[in-house]
Parts: sequence; structure tokens; C-alpha cells
Amino acid sequence: MSTEEEIAQRLSLLQLAETLGNVSEACRRRRVSRTQFYEYRRRFQARGLEGLKDLPPVHKSHPLTTPPEVEERIIALSSKHPSWGCTRLSNRLKHEGTPISSPTVQRILIKHGLGTGYHRWLKLKERQATEAIQLTEEQAAFMEEQSRAFGERRVQA
Repeated sequence: MSTEEEIAQRLSLLQLAETLGNVSEACRRRRVSRTQFYEYRRRFQARGLEGLKDLPPVHKSHPLTTPPEVEERIIALSSKHPSWGCTRLSNRLKHEGTPISSPTVQRILIKHGLGTGYHRWLKLKERQATEAIQLTEEQAAFMEEQSRAFGERRVQA
């Protein structure tokens, strides 16, 4: 269906509702939801016929998307300090000059499979086994604490 046909159909829907004096009946006849009708009416009132055209799709790279280098910094910080949560990581990045909210940090950690301390522990344990990395005191303490807690959970189960 061409754009002109869509505009004509939407305009006829608005005119039918005006003629009938009943939005619900007009929507039933044209098989359009009332929500969609009110959206068409709002756009028509604001921009005329131009408002009845379909809007272009939202671009995949939104200008407020977190840059890849910030994501990499979040992952690096969470690997270096696995016991830190999203709020502490967010505060650290703000202190370094990168303003980012803790929910955004959490979303990025989840996207990379590091959403919880347990997941970060598993990832650190995996890296230690495959790469033979040298653990910092903080990482070693975190690993020991998680191992003890994990062992206690297994006994109770």
C-alpha cells in the first residue's frame, strides 16, 4: 500500500468518526483500534496531512547509546573489583569524569553476563583457570568469600 493510500484511509477514518459522531463505531468499521485513531487525530491536528504519514523508523544507533569504550571500562572495572555493585561502579566512573547512571551500568553488566556478584565470581574463576592471571588481594578475598558462601549453600541443599 502506498503512502498516499494510507493517508487517504486515515483521513477517511477521521472523517467517518466526525460524520458518525462516534469514534468507537468508526474504528469498528475501519478495523482500527481507538488508540491508533487518537494517535492519527493528534498527528493530523498538529501537522495536517503530513502528520498522517508513517514516521521514519528510529535509528539503531541512538545518540544517547553508551559508547563502546565506556562499556569496556565498566567491564574492566567490574573484573578488577568484582565485589563492587552497579552503584559503586557508577560512582567511580563519575569520579573519573564519565557520568553514567547505575541502572545503565547494571544493564551493561547483565548484557555481558556479569549482572550479579556470583556471575562476576564465575567469570573471574574462569579467567583464572584459562589465563593463569595473578589475582589482586581484593579479588582473592572476593573469590574466597564467594567460595565459602557457595560451599555453605551446597551443604544446605
